[in-house]
Amino acid sequence: MKHGRTILAVLLLLLTAGCSMEDEQSKKTADEPSNKTSEATDYTIIEASAQQIEHIQGIGYPGNDTGLYLSSSEGLKFFKDGIWHETTSLNHDYMGFQAVKDGFIVSGHPDKNSVIKNPLGIVKSTDKGASFNKLAFSGTSSFPFLAAGYDTNLIYMINQENNDELKAGVYRSQDAGKTWDPVSLKGLEADTLGMIAAHPTNPEIMAMSTRSGIFYSQDKGETVKLISEPIMATALTFTENSLYYAYADQEKVQMSKIDLETMESSQINIPFLSYDNPITYIAADHKSDGKLAVSTYLKDVYESADSGENWKLLLKNGRIE
Repeated sequence: MKHGRTILAVLLLLLTAGCSMEDEQSKKTADEPSNKTSEATDYTIIEASAQQIEHIQGIGYPGNDTGLYLSSSEGLKFFKDGIWHETTSLNHDYMGFQAVKDGFIVSGHPDKNSVIKNPLGIVKSTDKGASFNKLAFSGTSSFPFLAAGYDTNLIYMINQENNDELKAGVYRSQDAGKTWDPVSLKGLEADTLGMIAAHPTNPEIMAMSTRSGIFYSQDKGETVKLISEPIMATALTFTENSLYYAYADQEKVQMSKIDLETMESSQINIPFLSYDNPITYIAADHKSDGKLAVSTYLKDVYESADSGENWKLLLKNGRIE
């Protein structure tokens, strides 16, 4: 990567402005005998009480459950059966949420009442957040910017600062976090890094949003090429046959998709969003063709059941009534 390249675009820095700033450089402690972390506590998913969500830090549709998951600094929220739900405990400060076929991969900081080491590093849950398998960097670092292939076992991450194991940069793991290889990103003509998306089934395909547009790779990020106009892209996600991405243009927020076979781009109609309310995350439900969700900087959440033809507002300004 070019010397001096900014790790995160200005808009993307805004996404993590509210994230916990607890010490991410604390010394790594000895691992527990088991890689499984579970806590003897009542963990139940219930209808959400009236509340204000302070920070949306990821959305997605895990393959082992129904409904939309929202990760926040106050734990998981779930939109199911037309209403929002929450958990009764283990309200961790989740970052970098990634839905996969058998659960979700995430980073962040544990709940203040938790016995889990801080920071979380990178962990995986297959039981809706009741317990975790530690994948990497437990007690060492947190990673707001992760990407994971829904059905490929491939993980990407941006390491923002040097830690005990890796220098700052972009890395990928092909073995569930056991080993990490640097991602070259040759051809990235941009002065920022941004959100990464991994294709759900093809491990060779990934993409990155930057302040200079969308860069696309067919070799796990070793080489990339610009496939969009040079726009300020803020979020992206893959479906099996398309790449959806959001960007700020002409004083409002726009969304487009690229057909992965023809590489042609087409506009997606979305509700009006002002320039100061960019789309921060896009999620696709890989079990339900055409189902998409987006979240925004001002904590709005919309869902579409028909590939973006129509949208339903699920959350306004982060307020659950």
